[in-house]
Amino acid sequence: MKYAFAPLREDDLELTRRWLLEPHVERWWNDGSKTPYPDAEIDEYREAIQGKDPTYRYLMQIDTRPVGVIQHYRIADDPEYAEALALGEDAIGVDLFIGEAELLGRGHGPAMLRQFLRDVAFPFHGLDVCVIGPSVKNVAAIRAYEKAGFRALREVQVPDEPDPEFLMRVTAAELYSMHT
Repeated sequence: MKYAFAPLREDDLELTRRWLLEPHVERWWNDGSKTPYPDAEIDEYREAIQGKDPTYRYLMQIDTRPVGVIQHYRIADDPEYAEALALGEDAIGVDLFIGEAELLGRGHGPAMLRQFLRDVAFPFHGLDVCVIGPSVKNVAAIRAYEKAGFRALREVQVPDEPDPEFLMRVTAAELYSMHT
């Protein structure tokens, strides 16, 4: 199986919209902070595609099949978010979802996340720390991120998010030392 990451394009937004409406995605991505959902989310993706937002989104692929979306960004590029996280270090943030329900729970998420960080996000930013902040209630995501090498930092309440984030961290050195 081969994983690949293609920069998200306008042509991908209809598929992305379908995924955002899948119950297993909408449960975590429709938190009420971007309305109307999923249109406001799609508008943000479009702005990033057009270079108006410093978040870099990619289509995740398994053997050329589109299966979800992953994004990276520099935490400091969003001062309000950076203040809420209070990391005390420069870091990359990542978020992702697997849109195809039948692919959940098969180990793809941790493997794709590790490869994305190694091949795309860490080299792009030239930073060696990455954080991810799933909802404290998203136990499956937290377990997947632990399998990818992330370790718990703390719970953080972020403005406009209903649940605290379960902030997790991994360094490039930790990631590169993992056997995959």
